[in-house]
Amino acid sequence: MNEVKFACTVIKVDSEVVAKVTSFKRSLSISEEDVTGSEDCIAGTDVLHIQMVSIAVDETAEIEGIAIESALTGLDIGQSELRDAAETGKIVSVRYTRNTGYGFTLNGFFTKYDEEGSTSEVYKFKGSFRINSKTEIVPGS
Repeated sequence: MNEVKFACTVIKVDSEVVAKVTSFKRSLSISEEDVTGSEDCIAGTDVLHIQMVSIAVDETAEIEGIAIESALTGLDIGQSELRDAAETGKIVSVRYTRNTGYGFTLNGFFTKYDEEGSTSEVYKFKGSFRINSKTEIVPGS
């Protein structure tokens, strides 16, 4: 067996790669509804066996990374494009892949965004990302 490795995950704004992702944590939260009826008794007792159904899935990601230069112009605009997208609630894409090439394109927006930079390091960001939709990535398709 081979381990699944984290690789090739980037953030795109308007189809242009503006950041490399160095850390990624995807979370799901499921909302549920109690649909227990009087017929849901445990056999031979008057005790109800609670019945629940899922009614909504909330998907988010915690992302850290490095802003990069524009691939189109060569200018160091990746950090400002990413920040501008976060500040305006713009929909962006996170191309989340594994070393096998399989993964997902996650579409959504930042709900929290922090950035930092200094003369001794590269420009970095951290953010919470709301995932509204995802499309599977299959290598060679």
